[in-house]
Amino acid sequence: MATLFTFANLDYLESMSMGSQEMINEMIQIFLDQIPEFTNGMKELLAEQKYSELGSLAHKAKSSVAVMGMDELAKVLKTLELTAKNGDSIEDYPKLVQSFLDQIETTEQEMKDYLAKN
Repeated sequence: MATLFTFANLDYLESMSMGSQEMINEMIQIFLDQIPEFTNGMKELLAEQKYSELGSLAHKAKSSVAVMGMDELAKVLKTLELTAKNGDSIEDYPKLVQSFLDQIETTEQEMKDYLAKN
């Protein structure tokens, strides 16, 4: 299939689904349904300085982006998860959250376009 996305790599989904377009579409839709929880949650938790909860949400988001083959974003989220849970490097949280938001926005649109074509 070799669909090119800016950040996501669907090879994992393709191999997991044994090439089933229906399963790929379902996994993408599940991911798209989770995006508002992640984006809104991170913005709110950062603004409210609820760093431990921010770390927990980063952990949850990390699992989802990893399934989409977004390895670099998974690394960003792992950093956010570990530092936020410990209250370390607080000054880095806005940059890490913004990196997540930027990449997820691009990926969200690409995946919506993909679903519209498949």
